[in-house]
Amino acid sequence: MRQAWREEEIVVPLDLRLVPAAVAAELGALAGLAGGIWWWTGVGVMGVIAALALIRRRRIAGRRRAGAMAAAACFLAALLISFLHWQSATNSPLTAAAARGSWVTVTLAVGQDAQRMPSSFPAPAAGGPMAGPQRWRFTASAESFVIAGAGYAQVSRITVIASGASWGDLVPGARIRVGGLLLPDPFTPVPGVTLNARTPPEVISPAPWWQERGHDIRKVLAANAAALPGDAAGLLPGLVVGDTNAIDDALTADAKSTGLTHLLAVSGSHFALLCGLAVLLLRFAGPRWAAAGGTLVLAGLVVLVGPGASVLRAAVMGGIGLIALSIGRNRTALPALAAAVIVLLFVDPELARSAGFALSVQATAGLIVLAPQWSKALQRKGMPSGWADLLAVPAAAQVVTMPIVAALSGAISMVAVPANLLAGLVVAPALVIGMACAMAGPWWPSGAAWLARTDQPLLAFIGGVAHRLARWPSARLPWPATLPWALTLTGLLAVGLFVLRHRRIRAVITAAICGAALILIPGQVVSLGWPPPAWTLVACEVGQGDGMVLSTGEPATAVVVDAGPDPALIDACLSRLGITTVPLVILTHLHSDHIAGLAGVLTGRSVGAIGLGVDREAPSALHTIMSSASARGIPVVGLSNGTHWASGSLDLSVIGPPVKFSHTDSDENNDSVVTMARIAGIRILLTGDIQPEAQQQLLDRGVDVRADVMVQPHHGTAKILASFVHAVHPRVAAIGVGLGNSFGHPTPTALEQLATEGTFVLRTDLDGDAAVCVIDGHLSTEIRGPTLPPGTGKRVAGNGGA
Repeated sequence: MRQAWREEEIVVPLDLRLVPAAVAAELGALAGLAGGIWWWTGVGVMGVIAALALIRRRRIAGRRRAGAMAAAACFLAALLISFLHWQSATNSPLTAAAARGSWVTVTLAVGQDAQRMPSSFPAPAAGGPMAGPQRWRFTASAESFVIAGAGYAQVSRITVIASGASWGDLVPGARIRVGGLLLPDPFTPVPGVTLNARTPPEVISPAPWWQERGHDIRKVLAANAAALPGDAAGLLPGLVVGDTNAIDDALTADAKSTGLTHLLAVSGSHFALLCGLAVLLLRFAGPRWAAAGGTLVLAGLVVLVGPGASVLRAAVMGGIGLIALSIGRNRTALPALAAAVIVLLFVDPELARSAGFALSVQATAGLIVLAPQWSKALQRKGMPSGWADLLAVPAAAQVVTMPIVAALSGAISMVAVPANLLAGLVVAPALVIGMACAMAGPWWPSGAAWLARTDQPLLAFIGGVAHRLARWPSARLPWPATLPWALTLTGLLAVGLFVLRHRRIRAVITAAICGAALILIPGQVVSLGWPPPAWTLVACEVGQGDGMVLSTGEPATAVVVDAGPDPALIDACLSRLGITTVPLVILTHLHSDHIAGLAGVLTGRSVGAIGLGVDREAPSALHTIMSSASARGIPVVGLSNGTHWASGSLDLSVIGPPVKFSHTDSDENNDSVVTMARIAGIRILLTGDIQPEAQQQLLDRGVDVRADVMVQPHHGTAKILASFVHAVHPRVAAIGVGLGNSFGHPTPTALEQLATEGTFVLRTDLDGDAAVCVIDGHLSTEIRGPTLPPGTGKRVAGNGGA
């Protein structure tokens, strides 16, 4: 019998020879970054012994033996390089000076465009940057510096935080001199340094001409984008050149929920798409011209976007992805990816602990290994090749990156694949039009403006996908953000992929999913009694502590004020309310009965920002907040007196304190952020734990504290002024308090004062979750009923609710 084989039907085995070496390099770099001379010595000795054992083992021969030796060599080389990298950073004079908070005059080579920071971003604990209308952050390379009169010439990476408009005009590649205060950088894998600039930048030598031209193009593009409405104003420069300065917190948070973060800034797919277009257009001239054109476009994009480390990584991964997609040579692409990983880790071992690097590598691997196989399987079912690729690529990327994303965010996005499918329909034309707008900007202003307006509907569609799908019921499935659970998820995915190869099992699983959908979806649509309709404030049952939720009037979206003492309790309350997006978390002060539950708010939800007041007297609590925020990419902002903030139909104003308190009965409690919220025609006063001194200060300053609803200060303590309660004259008071608490909250004094004012009292110890609703302009209340046993959340580590 004659069989005809088509070339594309021949399955070529993947070339895995360099994969063990790449994995070994990653493990070696991780081991080297762990620190400790005895640790390094032990790991190095064990590595040498293992290498020698492999060499002497006779059963391992040929290619396997060569592969094992290459892996051992890569492990030891990465271990040595990362050890030397660690030692260099540890022994740097900059590191020692940062530990002392010393002044330095330093010559820097600017590494990337400065990124805007929120103007109220909390200053470091010592020596904040000089005052200015706008604060900036960027990475640079310190070439020489002077500390205490001693000069040094040593290249070191440094993070610069500065204020003033002049910093926004710096061009990558420029060399500048600046003076400022040094502080340790707690968020780097090796001992790092942050420079709080206190003098304007003195340009020693300008950037190369090509960097100047790239900077000019970026500035003109940002100006054209600023004229666009809505999300397009931030998405245009973000998608085209990686400038995320104009992307608001709400879009950032929703993009994280829907797996669209890679579209907010330049990624490997960005490079692959544009370079692939160049290769496609030049293919008629032959493969050499096509390859040369793709390479030229790749280099031009690096210059245009800026030579930051993440951009260079994206360029490498995009180039490899281009190989996989354009020529279909999976066998060539996988060794290229492994070689790129090895080289990048040798050049910069800190990448071993970079989540961005891991996501880039895994997404590219999924593009090479899984996506072609899934696409071919769909094509065999009759699906056109283009649609098969459109479905297979985001699905493969989602599957392979899911464990890392879950470990970072504490959740699994259930809408990432449909979100990427929908956004993918317009990403390519939006990117091409945006790039045309960028290139035309400096030479054809009117044409560039027209191109920006043409791109606006496409960009608005991407933003709309992120916003809408982030608010779907169960858009994010909570998942513990720990290494064991990440490994568990990896194993489950591997088993699932193997099991789904069998047709009968696929049929059973499909039937189960359909049945579950028939049962669960109506339950999401039909109200079962909680949350009540038109709720504006819910006092969550979190035990002895405060956890308040303010509706923004938008589906599944709310502001959280304080997180209570237990992550599980505040998470459960928000889940009952169906909250998946939190544009702002306000932590009134740093006592544990208000902040210890923060992880429960962050896990499994889109969070736009965390707001802190003037209370910074608990270093460990502050460090925990900053670390949690940094790990999830959430900005931390300062809520100073007079700050205004709005989301949906909710408007917030910070009305106190104007300055820190000192020498009072409890400075930390008096420093609580006091906020007036306005929604649905009512005023809600949230008071934290303010004591009589702060209450009297509000009255003395003439602040209008009248409110329809008041969150009772300090869980109903007796330390409350009758004159303050009278000035507020609330119709409803909400008290966050635990049943059977040891403080006697709420006290008879507080309850009597409220009774005198004719105030209706909601208590979380007796009422459970308690809601304030506004229906047709009328104020009403609903309670869910208590569920917690006595003493829940009564005391936690640190400062409690006393």
